[in-house]
Amino acid sequence: MSHSNDIPSPPNESTGVAPQPAANHHNHDAHAPLNGACLRIGVAHWHQSNVMVTGIAQALRYLGYETVNFQHNAPLPAGLDVVFVCGPFGSTTPLAKQLLACPPEKRPALVYIMTEQLPNPSLPEWWRYSGGLLRSRLDRAAYRQEASGEWTLRSWLKRPAASSQRYRYYGDLLWMQRQGILSILAISSLWTIDFLRERGFDPLYLPPSVLQGEDLKLERDISVLWMGKTGSSRRGRVLKRIRAELRERGVELMVIDGVENPYVFGKDRTILLDRTKIVLTIMREKCDDTAMRYILAAPCRALIVTEPTLPHSPFRPGIHLVETPLDQMADTICYYLDHDEERERITEQAYQLVTQYNGLDKMKMILEHVVRLRQQQQTSEGAQ
Repeated sequence: MSHSNDIPSPPNESTGVAPQPAANHHNHDAHAPLNGACLRIGVAHWHQSNVMVTGIAQALRYLGYETVNFQHNAPLPAGLDVVFVCGPFGSTTPLAKQLLACPPEKRPALVYIMTEQLPNPSLPEWWRYSGGLLRSRLDRAAYRQEASGEWTLRSWLKRPAASSQRYRYYGDLLWMQRQGILSILAISSLWTIDFLRERGFDPLYLPPSVLQGEDLKLERDISVLWMGKTGSSRRGRVLKRIRAELRERGVELMVIDGVENPYVFGKDRTILLDRTKIVLTIMREKCDDTAMRYILAAPCRALIVTEPTLPHSPFRPGIHLVETPLDQMADTICYYLDHDEERERITEQAYQLVTQYNGLDKMKMILEHVVRLRQQQQTSEGAQ
């Protein structure tokens, strides 16, 4: 993930997006659908359960919408008004091809909540653009529909289809936009939004909100925590070096990487973060968006210390987190371990930022745009 796959999510983990019991869409006492629109919404699921996808489906049901779950490579359910795709954590080709085959007047609106990242911005645009289109074309050639209706990957193209994913994300966006099947593109990265707006897209900004976590007022007996996959040789080297530098200063780094210590999820992860003073953030690549780590740490009032990043999120250095060069990382961590008041001032501001919105707020915002888009389309069709 890119930032979303960076910290693993277990199967069937609850997100906390809709903490109340999910409402049945036939229950008129539940939250009424926006503007009285009776939308039948499909939510694309991937081969492995994902915390964000599950949370979207829960939130939509809680808001009173009829929600149909389906696998991303399965036949599109009949009678859908809207399709939600999050990630993507797999290929969007099967879904995109089916949408394109629908007559425009019967085609469901596609809401694409993009959490993954695009090719390195230091590369020339002609390289990213050409590479993206070629990689997207490869994916469309790699998938075929079986007699059962399921879409499968041609065996001889499995290896190339598993590579260059960031180019595929970019190429798929360009292709879906060109084909007119991308209705709403929702993104949480401010930098990615600006990048795509320069290229003719009109993304909807999704503000940060609590995915999981709360301040349990526990004793903070863990000085520094690394949590998640190593993910790249760069990050592995940097973590090893910073860990040695911290140890020289008498500070131990707790590593939760699935190797040295097993991953933790749900309530156990919240407890771990509530025991932590500082959460270390190191990027796999210098252009990465690591905001998912911030969203997990901030509700637990653990201080985020990160190397410099692109302006992906509204978390601001010195206000919501601490940003420092790698060669000063160990000294900076020790400074904030010794200065509780300064650390707590920043964690409080990060807590206030991330708790302004919740998952239901964001789903309502997206659905308001869906309803408005459908009304515009109906008005346009009526005028013809």
